[in-house]
Amino acid sequence: MLPGGGTTGLVLASRLSENPSASVLVLEAGGAHIDDDVLLVPQRRWLYLGNAEYDWGFKTETQHHAKDRIFAWSRGKGLGGSSAINHLLWNKPARQHIEAWGALGNDGWTWEKFQTYSKKSERFVKPDHDTDVLTYDTTLHGEHGAVVTSFPPVISNLEADFRKAMEAHNIPTIQDLFSGEVHSLFAHDFFNLIFTQSRGTSPSLSTLDPSTHHRAYATNMYYQPIAGRTNLKVLVNAYVTDIITTEVNGLIAATGVRFVKSDNTYTANVASEVCLTAGFEYFVLTASTWSNFLSRYSRCLASEILLFLNGRDIEVKLDLPGVGMNVQEHLYSGVTFELTDHFVGEQEVNTFDSLATNPGLQQELHASGKGSLNLNSVDIAFVALADISPELNAKVIAALQSEEKDAGLAAQYKIQAEHLREKVPSLEIILGPGPAKPPPQGWDASKKHISLCFATNCPLSRGTIHVASKDSLAIDPHVFENNFDLDIMVELVKFCRKLAQTSPLKGEGEGRLKEIHPGPDCQDDDAIAEWVRNNVTTTFHTASSCSMLPKELNGVVDPQLKVWGTHNIRVADLSVIPLHVGSHTQSVAYALAEQAADIIKTHNEK
Repeated sequence: MLPGGGTTGLVLASRLSENPSASVLVLEAGGAHIDDDVLLVPQRRWLYLGNAEYDWGFKTETQHHAKDRIFAWSRGKGLGGSSAINHLLWNKPARQHIEAWGALGNDGWTWEKFQTYSKKSERFVKPDHDTDVLTYDTTLHGEHGAVVTSFPPVISNLEADFRKAMEAHNIPTIQDLFSGEVHSLFAHDFFNLIFTQSRGTSPSLSTLDPSTHHRAYATNMYYQPIAGRTNLKVLVNAYVTDIITTEVNGLIAATGVRFVKSDNTYTANVASEVCLTAGFEYFVLTASTWSNFLSRYSRCLASEILLFLNGRDIEVKLDLPGVGMNVQEHLYSGVTFELTDHFVGEQEVNTFDSLATNPGLQQELHASGKGSLNLNSVDIAFVALADISPELNAKVIAALQSEEKDAGLAAQYKIQAEHLREKVPSLEIILGPGPAKPPPQGWDASKKHISLCFATNCPLSRGTIHVASKDSLAIDPHVFENNFDLDIMVELVKFCRKLAQTSPLKGEGEGRLKEIHPGPDCQDDDAIAEWVRNNVTTTFHTASSCSMLPKELNGVVDPQLKVWGTHNIRVADLSVIPLHVGSHTQSVAYALAEQAADIIKTHNEK
């Protein structure tokens, strides 16, 4: 039983139904959206973000350390979940980020297994264009997996200049960041030395199918090819209202799932187990259905199981204080520049501006692999805090070692301090081929923009996701509650400005990058911090609210992804990650689901 037909849910549905004797049911609260061009044609975010047909449209609580702002918290609504509406980027974290999960008490979660399962999910397609820029190492990628990964057909053409500017600041250019190694390993490729590491600048893949120029996501890659299996049933617009339980040998055991479809209530009996895979989902494991709440909020960001919550008019059957705690999120913004020169040599700089100024032409160009709908960010530099501010790096390490905290957070902070000392990448800088937000003077067909976007991927703040009432969720990421998260973003702004003034990215003479956001009036640290508070946003990479940790460290699931104190209830989505990774999360979600499938298969074989 898989409540949640999102990214991980469809991976599990595909893998578990490979056994013809198994019976698999997926219950998805959103629609099917099969062969829907709104989702398949990339870069048309205005069509689905904020659209209730495709986006659950959550909002956070007021963020008191970010100018009392309320953040939009988009999540994919329908089959494929957020893989249907994400920004397509596919990259991997450093080895140390994955090894940290094992160090926190989770045997079996290693870098080697992550690489195995990541390759199992991936079908890498080599580029046939811009091969001097789009470098790769085929040994680090999967060839026969479900999800097609490739480089976008159109690139900005500023990548070479971006890399050389980074090198001027001691950030190396690397062939392929998928090795997971932080420090350089050298391999010989005939007469060339190849850097293999994950700290530095490297081209990032996208989940794009070059044969169709369409998005490759969980629905069309994992589900549609096997939709005809007779032992797999997928129901859409099916709202789970509660998991029916009993007690077996002192453990809570799921015996069935109740759900609502077309205003009718149904019960599906559980023969083996229930695996929660919605990525941000609340379930009531009680005798009452509480359907009003579940009908509105049957899909959320980090599988919080209402069974484990005190109060709220729900009978508590099992008390796990860690549920909804330890929430971690990547935060993002960008310094935006107007290009005063639209060419690099004889090559025109490609940007997303034309999506706003001439969308009709871009739609016409899409099928041929041309135009801005086929453009995506390529170059990403994954860097350590010590790369941009050694002084702040030392301050953060000292603070992590001295700060009083509970045992669970102390164990995490110890690892984060070690990562800072070892220069494990925790930040990223993206060459964004467009403005991070609309230009202040409006769109102009004669102008082009780029952004040096930046993100903090290993936050020190910890948030919560809880039930506020029968009709509402309290999603509170606690943005900048730890002030070092803000300090780091201030340093990122300053570094991006230095980068923009570094040749050859700067251009000739006075330079080709005219800063428009935050703009020349924003100079000292206090002014930059104020701007960051007003402009920071989420990357939609929220994790850890059902952390895979020992129970005494406020864990919710064990290394087998089984909820502590239950017999047959698991969670398999990004909510189980105990410590966030320093990369985008798409490849992590797929690899996690592949490993979860093998865990469940092995258990059932026994």
